[in-house]
Amino acid sequence: MKHILILATASMLAANTFAAPKSGLYNVTSERLQVELLEHQWTQAAAAGDHPVLNDLLDDKFFEVFPGDVRRTKRDMLAAAPLPPGSTQVLEDVRVRVLGNVAIATGINRYKPATGYNAIEYRFTDVFVRREDGWRVAAARMLRKETGTI
Repeated sequence: MKHILILATASMLAANTFAAPKSGLYNVTSERLQVELLEHQWTQAAAAGDHPVLNDLLDDKFFEVFPGDVRRTKRDMLAAAPLPPGSTQVLEDVRVRVLGNVAIATGINRYKPATGYNAIEYRFTDVFVRREDGWRVAAARMLRKETGTI
């Protein structure tokens, strides 16, 4: 299902690239779709332990804050192991706002630690920055869903 969502998003992005007129609305829509696609790629790369993809997606100054004030840097992410077998991580309700060279993505990350376990829902806010070579994730924050809003 995740692969279908990524393919659908990529197809829409490609269709917009070739079919849409070049206007301000087009650029914002295209940028939003790019960041949303990168958000899903990041989730899959982190789950699989795909370090080359993570290295390309994460800004060199990247930092992440988890519940309990646990902090990770790009170096920590690149050293992390993939998710254990049977665990899943799915993004829902992803929303992206583009503000010039900054984009903010919010949504829910449903993490299931293993088959047969209930999913834990986290609210996330991720900040992307546009660099010369494209969008990079600069900062991330996750809170357990039941703890309130970010």
